[in-house]
Amino acid sequence: MKTLAFLIDEIDKSKELIRFAALFAKDINANVHVLHIQFPHVVGTHGYMGRPIVPDPEQLKKIDNEIKDNVNDIITELKAKVSGLPSIEFKSDIGDASEILKAKVENHQYDIVMLQGNNAKGFWLHNSIIMDIVRNVACPVFIIPPDARYQPLKKIIYATDYSEEDITTLKSLIKLAKPFDPEIIALHISNDEEFEKKLKSTGFAGILNEKVDYKNITVRMVADKDGKDAVENLVIEAEKEKVNLIVVLKENRNFFERIFTSSFTEDLIRKVQLPILIYHPK
Repeated sequence: MKTLAFLIDEIDKSKELIRFAALFAKDINANVHVLHIQFPHVVGTHGYMGRPIVPDPEQLKKIDNEIKDNVNDIITELKAKVSGLPSIEFKSDIGDASEILKAKVENHQYDIVMLQGNNAKGFWLHNSIIMDIVRNVACPVFIIPPDARYQPLKKIIYATDYSEEDITTLKSLIKLAKPFDPEIIALHISNDEEFEKKLKSTGFAGILNEKVDYKNITVRMVADKDGKDAVENLVIEAEKEKVNLIVVLKENRNFFERIFTSSFTEDLIRKVQLPILIYHPK
C-alpha cells in the first residue's frame, strides 16, 4: 500500500488540508503520515517561516508535543465524521525537510509528498525550502493551495512538451488516478500554433493511442495570445475546462520553469485554487 506524506506548516491552517490528504488517500488506497519537521534553527516549522534562534531541545520537544496533540485531535474528529478512512498517523522529525523527505522517498517509505501552501507573501512558489523539495525529492509532489477543498479528480490537465518522458509520466498519472477514471487533457502551449499542430500534435496523439492504454485522453494545443505567456494560458485553460488538477513534469522546462519563475503566477494560481502535481522523470 502506498504512503502519502503530508508536510504541515501552520497548524491553524492545516485542518482542512489534513482532510484533503485523508480523502485523497482513501480514494487511492494509501496511508497518510501527517509530518511535522522542525528545522533546528527555526522553531515551530519545517522551514517555511519562523525566527532564527539558538535551538533548545526542550523547546523543540514542547512545540512538537503541542503540534502532535492538535493533529491527533483533528484526526480523531475527522475519523468520527468520515467512515472508511485509511491509517492516518502523526510523525515528526528535526532537520532539513528536503533532505529528510529525499531520504525517506529513496528508502521507499513515502510514495507521494503533499505540501501545504500558504497565502502570505512568501507563497510556496517563491520559497526556497519548497522548491528544494520539488527539485530534490524524487516522487510525485502535490502542492495544495490553502483554501482547497477536496474533490475527486475527474478532469486533469497535463502540461506536455511532446517529449518521450511524457509517455512514461502519463502512464504513472493514469495508474495513480485510475480510481477516478478522469478525463485527461494533454495540453501544449506554443507561440507557433500551425507549425506545432502540423508536426507534433497529430504525431503525439498517435503515440499516446499506441503506447498509453487509456481511452479518455485528448491532445490539445493552445497558442500564446493576447500578450499572455504559457503559464497564464495554462491557468485560463484550467479554469475554462473546470479541471481538478494541473500536472507538470519537472523536465518539461517550457512549463515547469515558467510556472516556478513567472512573476505573476502566484496571483493566478491563488485565484484558481487548483492543486498542482509535479512528477519527476524516472
